[in-house]
Amino acid sequence: MIKPVFIAAVKLSLIAALFYAMFARALKGSAFSELRVDGQGVALLALGLLLNFAATTITIVRWRALLRALDAPLSLADALKYGFLGFAFNLSPLGVVGGDATKIVLVAKKTTISADAAAASVVIDRFIGLYAMFALGLSVAFASGFYANPEPLARFAAQGLIALTLGSTLFLLFVVVPPSQRRLREKAAGAVPLIGSLLQKATTTALLYRERKTALLAAFAATLVVHALFSTSLYCLAVGLYKTAPTFLDHVVLYCSANVGSTIPLSAGPFEYFLDELYPLFNADLNLEFSPGYGATIGVAFRLCAVCVAAFGLVYYVVAQKKDKTSK
Repeated sequence: MIKPVFIAAVKLSLIAALFYAMFARALKGSAFSELRVDGQGVALLALGLLLNFAATTITIVRWRALLRALDAPLSLADALKYGFLGFAFNLSPLGVVGGDATKIVLVAKKTTISADAAAASVVIDRFIGLYAMFALGLSVAFASGFYANPEPLARFAAQGLIALTLGSTLFLLFVVVPPSQRRLREKAAGAVPLIGSLLQKATTTALLYRERKTALLAAFAATLVVHALFSTSLYCLAVGLYKTAPTFLDHVVLYCSANVGSTIPLSAGPFEYFLDELYPLFNADLNLEFSPGYGATIGVAFRLCAVCVAAFGLVYYVVAQKKDKTSK
């Protein structure tokens, strides 16, 4: 019991330290004084929240489709219940592992599929989400010219998207190529330093989808829509908070690049921090000055949207559970 509490305390301390540092930087600039307060801004903020909710709901429907590809008879109502509950746990100090583990346990109890199959759906669902985000971010970075930005952080972000897209492509090939009698893929994954055992487990479970290529393709297409909605949500929040902001395409790059920080196992902080660091890179394009704090403020608004969606999800889960017990 001590260990989970200690880990949660450490994570909360790191999150608090990150937000304190960003808040202190914002106070030194004009991020707070330039906030807009008008009806149009409020409407845009509301639209950003609505788009965030829509994107999150599609991710749950996508996960259910991946489950059904493994012949798991999970109803849409149960998928929404478990998906929203897992999403709420993802925002807790336990991070994404807590939410994923919750969904695996609930699906294994509710359906006839094994825990490994339930885990496979979660692994593939998360992988497709990351892969589509990296691919979308890289494509837009080239289309918008961001990749040519000479700033070191911009170069790092562009090169990071290239590396992550290539690495994700290799993992996808691990899944879709014909099976090997010598289990070469599993052995290769297990040989990776530090994360070999975890990667081997992920590879073994993901291989359950090697005969479900249509489901994988449909999930990838749905995920592109998801990240387009999240990027649009971020853009709406930006123009809702400030009268001047980078372009929509710039916010697609910002969203995808800053979300690379979300791979760090903290439920909050890295995304806002990376967004704050990346935002000033667009000063030259607009001949404007986005001082430290602009990106963090927008990132916090984006995080608050996720909290609102999670709160709705928890209410939905509780109400649906009571309804199920009453109907029995």
